[in-house]
Amino acid sequence: MSKSTVNRLTSNGVGLSSLGLGIEHFARGVRKLTNLTRDENSKLILEEAYKLGITHYDLVFNLPYFFDVFREFIKDKRKKITFTTHLGSFYDEKASGHKKTRSLKKIQQTYDSMLKSINIDYVDLALIQFVTNKEDYENIIKKGILEYVQQLKKEGKARAVGVSAHNPELLIKMIEKGEFDAIMFPLNFATGILNSTKRLIEICKQKEITVIAIKNLLKGKAFTTKTTNYPAYFCGGKKLKMKLNEPATPAHCMNYAIDSGANTVVFGVKTVEELRSNMESYNSNKGSKNYIYYVNEFKKVILNL
Repeated sequence: MSKSTVNRLTSNGVGLSSLGLGIEHFARGVRKLTNLTRDENSKLILEEAYKLGITHYDLVFNLPYFFDVFREFIKDKRKKITFTTHLGSFYDEKASGHKKTRSLKKIQQTYDSMLKSINIDYVDLALIQFVTNKEDYENIIKKGILEYVQQLKKEGKARAVGVSAHNPELLIKMIEKGEFDAIMFPLNFATGILNSTKRLIEICKQKEITVIAIKNLLKGKAFTTKTTNYPAYFCGGKKLKMKLNEPATPAHCMNYAIDSGANTVVFGVKTVEELRSNMESYNSNKGSKNYIYYVNEFKKVILNL
């Protein structure tokens, strides 16, 4: 992790741990659980993550039914943990789920409601969620969303601000024109080898912008020797179909992302057992560079597309 990037966020009162937990799957519930409620499962995973040393949490979607659990979790840890909230989705009661929005009014209402529900005055990182293309970003500017996010920082309601997208070229254009403390994007065996990704990370180092990796574990698709399909949004815009002779592990994936320039790797889990397995893999192989085989295999496939 570059010292300059750490200092950028630390100057805003934010120091993200190298591994973070993405709060999406377990907060939404796991169908296979038979003896735990959604809230019970969420609580157990949060508590176990903290015990295992994870101190950064990413609230991927604004899920009101999860806020009670998270409020109880952080009430005695607010100074010990950091968390990200995303601006660009709201909870649709009729659909009982989240929906993407570029309505400034809905984003403001959702943000204020989140602060009130969790009983906090600020978030550590406010992130504009999932910018899909140039037109989407122009719409964000036009509707005053970017200005609103910067205002949150000025008012102290967010200590740092950032943006997430799946396209490295798009992120380059955004950070060249806007002032951001952090970016979030898929960084894995498929995207890390792209010239656009390497250029993006280099620009982030120059500008002291923190890089948060998502889709790093490729949703476990690389943890098998079966022929597997990888969706385009995991892989920089191109679908992949390939077979590995040796299954990858969470440690292979996490070490590669960190060595490639990620300051924080955010991953999601559905159960305590999955969380423990991921952390055991990483802790027993921390710093290892034995991921070269997987990089080369993905490179072969991508070069032949």
